[in-house]
Amino acid sequence: MDGQAALPPAHYQSTKTAATDRNVVFQPGDRLELYVEEDSSFNSIYLVRPGGYILIPRLGRIQVAGLNREAAENALTQVLQKNQLTKAKVLVEHVSDKVELPGPPGVPKFMVFITGAVPRSGVHYLPLAEGRSTGVYETLLITGGTSKFANLGSVEVFRTNPSGRRVRAQLDLRPIRDGKADDPLVGDGDIIHVSEKTFGF
Repeated sequence: MDGQAALPPAHYQSTKTAATDRNVVFQPGDRLELYVEEDSSFNSIYLVRPGGYILIPRLGRIQVAGLNREAAENALTQVLQKNQLTKAKVLVEHVSDKVELPGPPGVPKFMVFITGAVPRSGVHYLPLAEGRSTGVYETLLITGGTSKFANLGSVEVFRTNPSGRRVRAQLDLRPIRDGKADDPLVGDGDIIHVSEKTFGF
């Protein structure tokens, strides 16, 4: 695997969680709606994962479990101002108590973000099969494949290591497609970006 750094081991978490403490606003399974006045690209509804964090592209994992709305706003403001914005006005809303992840009920799942030259970009929840793991190329096939002009020789995977640092690795999926190389494992919360081919004129 070539790239700026080797990816840390793939990490998975079951979506099964304990009962919610109703005295705490945000717990795993809740949904948090984020509004950032200075950059609307962050505005979305985020699932609080079993580890107690929300996963925001460009920011990574942010712990919110056990925080009320005001504390979550302060935490997100600090992360945004440290990594993306000089000044950030952040509003947070609690959307609902619990949400059932897509797919068969009771089946553990993991989440990946897929962007770039693919027909179905966005968040995908895949079943966590017992006794086996899922590869990057396999994940792309399961979620709809790639577009006509996808460059399988330039696929980026972003993963957060245990220290909270975002690590990037660039993959060439063509040998994997042709059965000549192993498919690197995808992990919970990974971001997979498929580049487009460039054409000279």
